[in-house]
Formats: sequence, structure tokens, C-alpha cells
Amino acid sequence: MVNSDPISLKIFYDKLYSNYGHQGWWPLVDLKPEINPTQRGRFTGYHPGNYNYPKNDDQIFEIIIGTILAQNTSWVNAEKALWNLAQKNLISESKLNILDLDELAQIIRSSGYYNQKAIKIQNMLHFLQKNPISSLKKLKINILRQNLLDIKGVGPETADSIILYAFNMPIFVIDAYTKRLLSRIGLIPEKSLYEYIQNLFHAQISADYVVYNEYHALIVQHCVYICTSKPKCSQCFLNRYCQKIIPIKSKKKAKKDRPIPKIKK
Repeated sequence: MVNSDPISLKIFYDKLYSNYGHQGWWPLVDLKPEINPTQRGRFTGYHPGNYNYPKNDDQIFEIIIGTILAQNTSWVNAEKALWNLAQKNLISESKLNILDLDELAQIIRSSGYYNQKAIKIQNMLHFLQKNPISSLKKLKINILRQNLLDIKGVGPETADSIILYAFNMPIFVIDAYTKRLLSRIGLIPEKSLYEYIQNLFHAQISADYVVYNEYHALIVQHCVYICTSKPKCSQCFLNRYCQKIIPIKSKKKAKKDRPIPKIKK
């Protein structure tokens, strides 16, 4: 069902931002891990309100690897794999290039689908050997995106995450959380395609990598804590706009909910 009188994407963003504040994505291993407004993960540091990251090619490379590790899993699991690589001083093109595929797979085991992801990382390494990060920075978004999509194992979500978070270029990332939240609110049909949803954001929200960065991260935050697969509708500050409020059917004592991170003033 699509809301006939929907909240605009701009107001939607403002409400999410007012509630959760700066998210500080993409988290990096060499930042202070105690800075974590999302309360997800414990090995990487966030940089809320500081959009100068990534500051160098090494951090760009780390984000690229992180996007592959994050495929089909939570950031918590991906972060563990990334931290394992960091502990072995392996977040490096040169070192990963000479690492045995089976050994790489075992190191990133916590990310799930680790054998496939090890191959995808190797595919990315081969791509970067021919297309160094320094040259990718100079490409226009559409060309960079197509080059990334040509890598086996890189789909639209991974490619767009790399473009947005690693290269600070304005493209909106669509993931399962985005589809879930927008369809429940009634902004999109439930089975909308990736391109349709992305075009919706691009049409209504001015091309600004800072806003796109925060917006996507805010949607993830809301879906991790509130708009879960079994949503906590009674706690949701967006429920007045929602088309799919799910009532509590059982009077049994509910399990203790995960705490919602508070904004640090």
C-alpha cells in the first residue's frame, strides 16, 4: 500500500536526524572506538559531524573492503572480520594480494559467506591493480559506478556504498532497511526496484554527499533499533505516518528491548 498523503523525504530526513543526530559513517579502525553514536560494533571509531573522512587512500581502501564484508550481514559481523584483518596488519592492497585465498576466508569468517567474500575481495584487488584509487577519484559518478558494477561480486548496493562512503560522491545507497522502512511508511510499493527507490531520493533530495551519507545511516539506525523485522511500533516516533503499524497481539511479558542510543548533547 502506498500512502496517498505521504510525508516528504525531506521531512522524513529531518525527523530521523532530529531524533538520532550525526551518525559518523563510515567507521574506521584507526579512529577511537569509544566514539560510537550508533551503539553498533566495538572495534571501529565513528566520526560524527566530521565529513573529512576518509582522509587518505588507505582509509578509502579499508572502506572498499568493508563494503564487501558487510554484504548480507550486520555491521557487527563485518566489523569483526575487518578487525581481524587489522590485527594481522592486512588492510593493505599489497599484503592482501599475496595472501592465500583460504587463509583470507578464515580470517573474515565472522562476516558470513566468507569463501565467496574472499573471492570478491580478490576480484576487487585485481580491479584496483589496473585502476588505482588515485585514478578512480577523478572519474565521474556514472563511469565509476559502471566500472565497479563490472567487477564480479559487486552489485548496486556495494558499488553505491563505495561511491558514497569511500569517495564522498553524492549517490544514494538503497538497502533492505531502506526498502523495509519506506514501504511500511507508504512512500514506495513493497516490491519496488532498486533504481526506482534511488531515483525517488535523487529527485527529492539535492545531490549532497553529506546529506546522503547521514540519511542512509539514519535509516539503518532506525531499522536496527525500532523498525525491525518485528517492529516496535509503540516506540516509533514515525508511527503517525506509518501504513503498517503492527499491534502487540500477546499480553505475555515482553523481552527487554535493546536500548535506543541517546543523542549526546
